[in-house]
Amino acid sequence: MKQARFVRVDVFATKPFGGNPLAVFPDARNLTSREMQLLAMEMNLSETTFVVPPTKGSGADFRVRIFVPDMEIPYAGHPTLGTFYVLAKEKRIKLREPVTTVKMEVKAGVMPVEIHSKKGRITKVVTVQNRPEFGDEVKDVGLLAQALSLDEGDLDLERAPPQWVSTGLPWIIVPVRDRDAVERASGNAAAFASLKKVLPGNIADLYVTCLDPIEKGSTTHSRGLSLVSKNVVEDPATGSASGCLGAYLVRRRLVPISECIRITNEQGYEIGRPSRIAVEVRTAGDEIEAVRVGGTVVHVMDGHAYL
Repeated sequence: MKQARFVRVDVFATKPFGGNPLAVFPDARNLTSREMQLLAMEMNLSETTFVVPPTKGSGADFRVRIFVPDMEIPYAGHPTLGTFYVLAKEKRIKLREPVTTVKMEVKAGVMPVEIHSKKGRITKVVTVQNRPEFGDEVKDVGLLAQALSLDEGDLDLERAPPQWVSTGLPWIIVPVRDRDAVERASGNAAAFASLKKVLPGNIADLYVTCLDPIEKGSTTHSRGLSLVSKNVVEDPATGSASGCLGAYLVRRRLVPISECIRITNEQGYEIGRPSRIAVEVRTAGDEIEAVRVGGTVVHVMDGHAYL
């Protein structure tokens, strides 16, 4: 019988049972792609990661395969943070304080990951995302509102129209007028499925957000809703979408602009897993040069899978 060890962590959390849970298989060399998919389905988390040797010539230190329950995806933020926290904690990465930079290979490409540490303790992990791509604005705003069980008037269309954005994994950023609209949003699976057919690239991920946070010091209050296996599911903390959101806010000039814009995005409050996600957007003139997303990680449990 084949065994595979995994580590469970909570990402964007300061204590267990907050943030976004993740299962990491730190040595997946003996697993097939089908076994990885079955394990991700069994874990039933938003994502599960599998660490394998990098592709020859990639220049990466590790290759990370990221699976949701029904498919492999090109990139995601919280799995990146959680995976490299585990690799550093298990001393597979030699820390050089205050910041150690390693290279991760994923389907979206090779990306830097920064591990911040002090006196041997990992203080946070930061994923350096791809430079943002901005796609089309969503035209069918009525269907979009219906997919979120909101009224079209809840959307902030004049100042902030919904738009496709990607910093490695594409999301539709959906700004609404206030936190009440964010809190009222709930997925309508039938409308979601219809919307998916008309969205660019059949994107099925909506990031609802507003500039009306709960916590002092936060910039935005957000929720991530996705269509998975014909059901709408909510993510407690979404690093990839937070990077897209930061780029969107800067591009639309909805936050004060400087060479280094820092944004704190809060998420997960509606489902009892409050999370705070640090986003940094660096600019040069009118161009966005870099997007970084970081946060803390908590080790929750360990286990073995038997195949």
